[in-house]
Amino acid sequence: MSPHDLNVKLDAEAPQLKVLDPQLLDYIQRRRVENVAFPAGARIMTEGDSDPPLYTVASGWAMRFKALQDGRRQILSFILPGDVIGFQAQFFDSAVTSVEAVTDVSLCVVPYQDVAGLSEDRPEIAFRFAALTADQKRAMEEQLLSLGQRTALERVAALILDLYGRAEAREMVRSDGMPFPLTQQHIADALGISLVHANRTLKRLQRDGLFRIKGRWLQVLDAAALGNMAQKPAA
Repeated sequence: MSPHDLNVKLDAEAPQLKVLDPQLLDYIQRRRVENVAFPAGARIMTEGDSDPPLYTVASGWAMRFKALQDGRRQILSFILPGDVIGFQAQFFDSAVTSVEAVTDVSLCVVPYQDVAGLSEDRPEIAFRFAALTADQKRAMEEQLLSLGQRTALERVAALILDLYGRAEAREMVRSDGMPFPLTQQHIADALGISLVHANRTLKRLQRDGLFRIKGRWLQVLDAAALGNMAQKPAA
């Protein structure tokens, strides 16, 4: 078994979580206690919350972030359908990050106690949960590389490429592109650049023909050039 055994699809006609793994899908469906919905901009989880729920994302986008007392924030990762929210918190006394809905979000609630003993009772299910959280960790490590080493142009290119790849794995990409609900402020807060810098960088990359953002839709026009601009790590 490998993490590639896990795949997530988003039904474009009736968006909902579709985990292409019968065992994990059955596990979540039988143990979820309720479905909850949050409107765009709502706080799903706040850093410091005691015993926050464990969620799987059925539809919509969210963001994981940490904030300073003066309101400045660092977006750590963007959360897409099929991702897990709150798994890390079960190992601490409280939530270690905040999570906010970027779009309207639908979540499945799974009790912590149902997954606490999975490593012993259902190791195959535990592995599948671990694979989902491993992908989130990979995305955050890519973010760290950008913040530490990439230029603004490289950061934006890498973020676009990473989100496109994650959406493609979930079959959210069509021939004319993919949903892209992020604002320039989201991008600035994720990449550690000013709003003005984010605006100029996005305009330049679009002017160079690497991708196009229109409304809430993203179309990648030259994936190879985007990868070169992102300075992807050597294998």
